[in-house]
Amino acid sequence: MATGGEQVVTCPVDDGAYISGKVPVMCFPCKQRKKTTAAAAMCSTCDIKLCNECCRGHKMFTHGHEIAPLGDDVKDVLINIKGLDICRDHDQVIRLFCKEHDSLCCDDCLLESHRNCINNVCKLKDMEADANCSLSRSIEDVQMAICAARNMIDDCDMKVQGNDERRNGIMHEIDRRKAEIIKRINDETKRIGENLDEHISSERTRLDDVKHEAKAVEENLQKLTSLYELVSKDGTDNIKFILHIRCKQDTTLATSTLNNLQKHNYTVPHTIEWNSNLCSIMNEQLLSVRQIPYIANIEYTNDDDHVGRTICISLPV
Repeated sequence: MATGGEQVVTCPVDDGAYISGKVPVMCFPCKQRKKTTAAAAMCSTCDIKLCNECCRGHKMFTHGHEIAPLGDDVKDVLINIKGLDICRDHDQVIRLFCKEHDSLCCDDCLLESHRNCINNVCKLKDMEADANCSLSRSIEDVQMAICAARNMIDDCDMKVQGNDERRNGIMHEIDRRKAEIIKRINDETKRIGENLDEHISSERTRLDDVKHEAKAVEENLQKLTSLYELVSKDGTDNIKFILHIRCKQDTTLATSTLNNLQKHNYTVPHTIEWNSNLCSIMNEQLLSVRQIPYIANIEYTNDDDHVGRTICISLPV
């Protein structure tokens, strides 16, 4: 503790202003302006410590005050508590403690939230006797909470890595199945192509035969039409009659031949049919990913024989 009325142990200190966690006593006016300047002198009249600059100003505006350099034997050291002594709601120095609510208080906290706790509110210095015996237990609780937080962090990292691995596994499985499907489609394509080639080759041979016979019929009838022009002009009645009978006979024969050829002059149409179930699945949703919910169990257990709370996190194996 510092000498005089100033509670220097509550002074927030910048990390760069101390060595090995300790700093000299701070200048009180600078502290009021939220600056951290080491004190060099002390005004016994005002009971405040001053830096060199504030000391010069103090001398200018005061007369008869006893100001003396701050010797090494009276210099206090401060531990940087990084603003823990500042009220988080009101940005004021904490000076009180409410036993009923187990809460640190500044002056505004007392007025706003602890008016009815006046019999249970005491100054921080009155709690110093309990500080040493309680701090070690509180630190154990802090360490347990830190351990639980680290477990949670490790668990999150593990799950992120697991999600990446599962994602890669799923994509690999999709690629594998896709390759299988493509292979089957290629195999079926090859098989169907070979069957079509064989059928088309057979059909080409058969249709060539039909075409050849039909062409023979056409050529024979063309001879009759070419004779008709000559006979109708210069032929005798006897020749005309013979041509007439030949036309009837050859036309009847040609008609019969063509009708017979027509019965076989067809080609089986080819088309491709897709599995209706597969098409339905592809139209709706070919693939789906199932999400498995995961909940970590976090428990806070009160222990009457131990100050603070025990934090337990249940993680999956």
